[in-house]
Amino acid sequence: MGNPEGREEKEPIVTRLLRFGRALVVGSGATLIDVSVLTTSIHLVGLAPTVARVPALLAGASFQFFGNRSYTFRAQRGKLSRQARLFVAAELVALLLNWSCFRFLSPRITFMPQELVSFLGTFVVFVAFAYPMRKLVIFRVPDERAP
Repeated sequence: MGNPEGREEKEPIVTRLLRFGRALVVGSGATLIDVSVLTTSIHLVGLAPTVARVPALLAGASFQFFGNRSYTFRAQRGKLSRQARLFVAAELVALLLNWSCFRFLSPRITFMPQELVSFLGTFVVFVAFAYPMRKLVIFRVPDERAP
């Protein structure tokens, strides 16, 4: 947001917390879709788990993209093709970071089931990389008041 002096206005904490909460809702929905498609593809369609992972990831990522664009960041004014390209690039980086974070945490957190360690690592990557990228780069739209 801009002001006449050209300084950035600080967003109220409530606005930031609500947006972060919306991101968690979208991420939870994407996770449910991912798991549902994976389970359906394996048990009802009869796909091998490694093959079933592809449509599950695509379905979850699609929900994530459109949910973040319309609900979390309300960035419909942004150019869809630009946002999609940046989203795919950031998700590829996040995939590598998730894998790396899990590889780091797994041997160090042995008191917890590995599935929970994976969720912890994914949350760390979300907070440290994915959410800031979505907020500051992917779904950032130009200020309407800018010349």
